[in-house]
Amino acid sequence: MEQAVQQHAAIDALNQQYAGRFRLFKGIEANIRADGTIDMESHELRQFGFVVASPHSLLRKSVDQTARMVGAVSQPGVAILGHPMGRKYNIRPGVTADWDQVFDVAAARGVAIEIDGSFDRQDVPYALAARALAKGCLFALDSDAHAHPELTFADIAIAHARLAGIPTDRIINYWPEKKLVRWMKERTES
Repeated sequence: MEQAVQQHAAIDALNQQYAGRFRLFKGIEANIRADGTIDMESHELRQFGFVVASPHSLLRKSVDQTARMVGAVSQPGVAILGHPMGRKYNIRPGVTADWDQVFDVAAARGVAIEIDGSFDRQDVPYALAARALAKGCLFALDSDAHAHPELTFADIAIAHARLAGIPTDRIINYWPEKKLVRWMKERTES
């Protein structure tokens, strides 16, 4: 959290310097524990504009993890369910869950489902994204870039969103700043 405080000061300085031209938001990716809780305390979560909750463990288990994923999207402060399956092609199958149940809860709470464009993840794939759309979910498109050249993976996320038929008004990346800020604030207060 000390590092986050330093990063937030740098973000505040940049936002002040470039006010009206662009804005950086303060977010963090938190881990979803086996019991569906997030690996951060509530006072820590409130320091961020948005929290992405993602599974980073139990990704090779074939057991049903519906309760874990429902718990994550039910947790106060969570705005986005990141790479929900946690799959990687030819490496691990990812989380097994009743995704329709998870999407029902996410839609009811206004939690966005990430479409991760990393070529080896493509998580959630377009067929599953179409099911989430039918349940009323919002979406966040992401490159999952860990290095500059990987930013182009966003094109894969866009492709999955298009194949799923997701309209831009359901994708938070396309929202005007005021709408996005309002939605983020609602997530931190819920």
